[in-house]
Amino acid sequence: MNLTKILSATVALAVIGTAAVLLIPSPTDHATEGSALDVEAMPVADVSESIFDRLIVLDETQRQAAKIETAIVQRTTMHLTRTLPGRFAYDNTRHIAVRAPADAVVESVQVQTADEVSPGQAIAVLRSPTIGAARNQILSERSTLALARERLQWESDIRDGIVRLADLIQQREAVETIKDQLAKSKLGVPGGDILARYSQMLLAEKTSRSVDRISESGAISGRVVRERSSELQQAESGLATAIDQSIFQTHQSVATAKSEVESAQRQLLVAQQTLHTLLGSFAELESDSDASPTPSDPSRLTLRSPLKGTIERKVYSASERVAAGDEMFIIADTNQLWVEADIRGRDWHSIDLSQRDHVTVSTPSVDLPPQDATVIFVGREVDPASGAIPLVVQIDNTAGQYRPGLFARVAVPTGTLESVIAVPETAVVDLDGNDAVFVTADQGFKPVIIRKGKSADSMVEVSAGIQDGQTVVVSGAFVLKSELLLEGEE
Repeated sequence: MNLTKILSATVALAVIGTAAVLLIPSPTDHATEGSALDVEAMPVADVSESIFDRLIVLDETQRQAAKIETAIVQRTTMHLTRTLPGRFAYDNTRHIAVRAPADAVVESVQVQTADEVSPGQAIAVLRSPTIGAARNQILSERSTLALARERLQWESDIRDGIVRLADLIQQREAVETIKDQLAKSKLGVPGGDILARYSQMLLAEKTSRSVDRISESGAISGRVVRERSSELQQAESGLATAIDQSIFQTHQSVATAKSEVESAQRQLLVAQQTLHTLLGSFAELESDSDASPTPSDPSRLTLRSPLKGTIERKVYSASERVAAGDEMFIIADTNQLWVEADIRGRDWHSIDLSQRDHVTVSTPSVDLPPQDATVIFVGREVDPASGAIPLVVQIDNTAGQYRPGLFARVAVPTGTLESVIAVPETAVVDLDGNDAVFVTADQGFKPVIIRKGKSADSMVEVSAGIQDGQTVVVSGAFVLKSELLLEGEE
């Protein structure tokens, strides 16, 4: 065989085939669920029996030159897919617009476009009177809370001292003993009044006992005895009243002080929440978001990167004014990307996807086989403009081979064919309008007409024409076709 003639014919047929493709419309979704044409209803072209009776015989050198490869036909399981057009896009969870939290002046910008940043890294410094006022309010509320806590501690100490004093008086301890035991306790004004009344009572009690002893000898009249006894009763009553009143007042003072502490805590919380609302996501990144690093500079705010990524866009420079909500930076982590596709109405019932299901993604812009991707979101609402529901999948881009905006093809599963005969698409050729494959026979290769079924993953279902166990040509079939046609011309 003349291999040069074979290769020349291959080029000629390629040119003719290209022209034919331009004239014949291509069916949609060719690589998904197969041709929409009814194969059984297609008329078989009038083919010369001699074409399919011919045997192509090549020696080993010619086989290697034509890159002939064969495979044994086996039954297999085909996973049918539908290919949807889509676009690579940023992962919304890894694509953040950093905005000014309040009206401010840019003091400095510490990154440039395309710089890599890490979480918490400083990217700019702002000066904002609004943030300064919010921080100053927090400092003020903190001072108020500290004073309220000091007062609560003071009132609690006095209450505890009064209660202890009352216990010692109940035990009839001497005044000097009481003073020694309560030397480190706080008694306040009520404590001093109680001690004075206790001293008076002790004196009245001592006087009353003396008068009682003297009255037995008749040296003192009964009126004097009654007067001294009355004085003792008044002293005891006054002391008891002073103790009860002091205990009640100190408890009330403690309750009031507690209420003031709680009020101060609420005011501080409100001030903190006001600042956090101004700062937004930056509040979580600030090491001390309640006040500036130094109270003398409360209006200074350092903006920090919320994630690891790349500065995709920088809008402002130093000394420029920004308004609250102005976009200052775009930061994105492209180690993972989304692919956004549309599921059209005709595919709604054939495609059944859920979160975390797996699909494959490919793009003609990158010379890579289809890559695995995970379903993130399957929409429910139909877009009135396109009549489709959205599909979002996530794909790994650690190697950086994909870029947002690239066209993508998303292959989603639609069904399964069990125990079918299938051959690679490269094994099927067109012979005078008929689908055919080359099978091995008598040390050569013979064309056989087949009936194609559905297609998936570069494999074609063969519903008739060959059987499992036969050996078919899976690479180099076009060269054999060229040789077959050349022999027909000779």
